[in-house]
Amino acid sequence: MSSELRPANFNDIIGQESVKQRLRIMIAGCTGNEVMPHILLDGPPGLGKTTMSNAIGNELGVKVHTLNAATIRNIKSILPYLMSVERGSVLFIDEIHRLPTIVEEFLYPVMEDFRIDLMQDNEDEGIDIPPFCMIGATTNGGNLSQPFYDRFTIKEHLQFYTPDELANLARSSAEKMGMQLSDSELLGIAERSKGTPRICNARLKWFKSYVNYHKRKDDVDTIFNEQGIDKHGFDINDRQYIEVLKSRIGQPLGLKAISTLCGIAEDTITNSIEPYMIRKGFVVRTPKGRVLGKIK
Repeated sequence: MSSELRPANFNDIIGQESVKQRLRIMIAGCTGNEVMPHILLDGPPGLGKTTMSNAIGNELGVKVHTLNAATIRNIKSILPYLMSVERGSVLFIDEIHRLPTIVEEFLYPVMEDFRIDLMQDNEDEGIDIPPFCMIGATTNGGNLSQPFYDRFTIKEHLQFYTPDELANLARSSAEKMGMQLSDSELLGIAERSKGTPRICNARLKWFKSYVNYHKRKDDVDTIFNEQGIDKHGFDINDRQYIEVLKSRIGQPLGLKAISTLCGIAEDTITNSIEPYMIRKGFVVRTPKGRVLGKIK
């Protein structure tokens, strides 16, 4: 979600009501010198893990330090972030499942005791740092080692949005983009957004660009057909994936086979294509592989 469309606090975030309520309760408990416990946010891409993390910082009234785990290759590369935290501040680590094992293990005493253990001149040296809240965002909490996973006190899974929730989000974003859309247009955009706010905002930007380019506002079907987006919100990769399963009706296919037949990377399939399809019942994952579900 682009920064100009990203909500700043819980009241501005549409959806994820139960998650927000539980976090509000925990934040209310952080009185006096208490620091917010470590939080793990899990869920498919684009559901608002970064937005939620920044909102937590704003609700606490503290600074949020942000890094992406993909840039962390060793202990040395994460030290500057740890040394910059202030008491009660938030250290947000996106794609936390990509941290190297050695860095995960290094973070155990950091998370539990707020102590950095280093080796200096063949001697252990402990450096105390201010207590802080670590927020990890991941598309798959199961990729974290169990000891690392267990050190997060709060674990929340973000759910796909309903069409009505996305229509409300689309209305808010459209107004920020200077567009006034009808309820049917907003719902049509929402239904093509695969339950995901990030996709919804991308669809809105296409809608605006289409209208500006053609100097007219066609119906929603026409606008998204030109982009190659169907009524389910599927693009060419999604449809290619479905066609492979259709061609093997009754024959479960493994991830590697699907990737080879589609020419789509396995990570793209598991992180971007499958979560929504499986949730909606379009695809069923069995012990023997993936099979086609029901698509209207």
